[in-house]
Amino acid sequence: MMKKALVALAFSGMALSAQAASLLSEGFDNVANLSSQGWLLSNTSTPVGSTGWYQGVESIFPAHSGEASSYAAANYNSAAAGGIINNWLITPEFSTGANGATVSFWLRADAIAGFSDQLSFGFSNGSSDLGAFSMSTPVTIGTDGWMRYAFDVAAGGNARFAMQYTGSADLANYVGIDTLSIDAIPAAADVPEPTTMAILFAGVMGLAMSRRRKRG
Repeated sequence: MMKKALVALAFSGMALSAQAASLLSEGFDNVANLSSQGWLLSNTSTPVGSTGWYQGVESIFPAHSGEASSYAAANYNSAAAGGIINNWLITPEFSTGANGATVSFWLRADAIAGFSDQLSFGFSNGSSDLGAFSMSTPVTIGTDGWMRYAFDVAAGGNARFAMQYTGSADLANYVGIDTLSIDAIPAAADVPEPTTMAILFAGVMGLAMSRRRKRG
């Protein structure tokens, strides 16, 4: 009986996870092919440097998941010396669905004393025009391993999500992006209420306690 109750609880958790439909998933196995898949890579740094977004370098640090080099990277060479970085990586257009969507991804920067890397994030209404994006205040990316970031976009039609590598080229270093996913937010009716899950968990615990008393 205890085993059956635990199985029921496990399947309940699986059903909850399944409610979030995946709209886009990208592991950056081949950054050079992103443009052909609807991504926009646009380096408008001033002056423009010698690199844009490129395949991750495993000798600097390995990917969050998959092959060691399977992440998108950018560095201070996005702009020329003394310049300002403005290097964009923009997702394909996607539908926000009836309840909006959540964009999640992992970031990491390389640690060199005196240097740091900044990114801004934002959404457009589906336009690929850089001026159409509402962007966040730049965030300094951590160097102590990969860190997950997540942003929600409200329902309302189509959207694109942008990551903008920014800041002074003379103060920047190297940053990576990996494991990006966009998932539709499920309707409230599709998510079990916390009290329901608590009751189910309490029932399982009750069964466990009953089993112990019988053994005594």
